[in-house]
Amino acid sequence: MIEKYLKEFLDYLTFEKNYSFNTIRSYKKDLEGFLEFLKNQNINSLESLEPFHIRLYLLFLKKEKKEATTIARKLSSIRSFLKYLLKQKKIKKSLFSYLSNPKVSKKLPLIPTEEEINSFIDSLGSNEEFLDIRDRALLEVAYGCGLRVSEIANLTIDQINFGLQIIRVLGKGKKERIVPFGKKAFKALREYLKIREFLLTKLKKKSPYVFLNFKGEKLTERGIRYIVKKRSKKRGLTYLHPHILRHAFATHLLNAGVDLRSIQEMLGHSSLTTTEVYTKVNYEYLLKTYLQAHPRAKED
Repeated sequence: MIEKYLKEFLDYLTFEKNYSFNTIRSYKKDLEGFLEFLKNQNINSLESLEPFHIRLYLLFLKKEKKEATTIARKLSSIRSFLKYLLKQKKIKKSLFSYLSNPKVSKKLPLIPTEEEINSFIDSLGSNEEFLDIRDRALLEVAYGCGLRVSEIANLTIDQINFGLQIIRVLGKGKKERIVPFGKKAFKALREYLKIREFLLTKLKKKSPYVFLNFKGEKLTERGIRYIVKKRSKKRGLTYLHPHILRHAFATHLLNAGVDLRSIQEMLGHSSLTTTEVYTKVNYEYLLKTYLQAHPRAKED
């Protein structure tokens, strides 16, 4: 019966919440681990589940030396599952009244400077090879629009409006947002789409997706991560990956004076709280700038 409830919940996330495949897979993995733990505790019915059992599971995860972020994510998955069951009247009481989330220290990502990003993208030069032209366009879009790696992989031609210089992005939960792009991304995309069309004609193929491999097939998320890692490693930016480019997009806009609400909209964050992490990054940038520039900030 518990497995049946889990399937119903995952179907709910898929067909009603429109969550992505990766998100649903994460929920499934988290919940299967929890249900396996309950089974080992001889809990075969959710009707007999008590808050004590959830606390016991959290203690088990801590003994397994799981990171606080991992524990918090698993607890969030369990909370969503049990809330769904309560709403569906499959269980009769809330089990989270006295449970609090584990404290998670917010580690700020290492953000490259604007100069480092510019130097990195410009390092691809004016090589006319397909892969170089494609990767230059991909990096311009990743940094210039702050897209998630899944959004880059699933980007289609009809989502790009060159006349208005905007991209219509389908984010988490199929939520649509509009993100502008600048002149460099405009030029790189135009150049890439020409050689992309030439490649598809040569291969006698068609594809709605923007970013393709040399076989004319859609680039996967894994492929995009590999490209960014391979390209950045050559420039000594070993920590760089697509999500760091998204962080850099937000941080550099904030440094330039763009308001947090606008950044939230462009990133596709449902809550402003998620976006507010960048204010700390911005504060550290401002402090560093102040200490370097103000005549009374330096020691004699």
